[in-house]
Amino acid sequence: MTADFSKKRIDELISALLYMDRLAVREILSKSTENEDKLHVIDAIIVPALEEIGRRWEEGTLAISQVYMAGIIIEEAIGGLFPHNDLPGGAKGKIATVVLEDYHMLGERIVSVFLIGAGYSPIRYGRRDVAELLSLIKKDEIKYLFISTLMLPSALKIREISPQISSEGVKIIVGGAPFRFDPDLGREVGADRVCLTASDAITALRELEGIS
Repeated sequence: MTADFSKKRIDELISALLYMDRLAVREILSKSTENEDKLHVIDAIIVPALEEIGRRWEEGTLAISQVYMAGIIIEEAIGGLFPHNDLPGGAKGKIATVVLEDYHMLGERIVSVFLIGAGYSPIRYGRRDVAELLSLIKKDEIKYLFISTLMLPSALKIREISPQISSEGVKIIVGGAPFRFDPDLGREVGADRVCLTASDAITALRELEGIS
């Protein structure tokens, strides 16, 4: 796959996602996987497209609803590429996404579908309190925990879990409005990475895995 060909596919995929054209998305990915390894297509086309959509949202040229729908459509398409949920992320360490004592689920949902779009298999915990979350992390042997927040009290709750799970080797990746308003908040709550956009989650995870 040449660089020009990949760029063309990325641009086509971005356009199809923003127009919510599921048929076009399937056709683009089907053509791309005819002669290419599926995992390479994820890295060379899907991830760059999601990163560009995240970048446009960050600069204010896309609405959060467009980012959300792009993630949903990619999640559906990934299900077609890997019909038995045989995604590559499973061997790299267990991943979970959660909302910690907050009621706004959209951010957690978007991060989850972006991770799926990048070939990972996150476990979605939904909304949990501190005790429930600590129990699930231990039971599922989670290695990478993504926490989405909207309100500051929810972000500050992370301090109640970070010392314990960090000492057990769990990496904490956080995101949401409180962390965009306060650049030092991630460090204060004990996070390993702070994500300003949903697509940052992919970059953060790969850095922590040591593959970027």
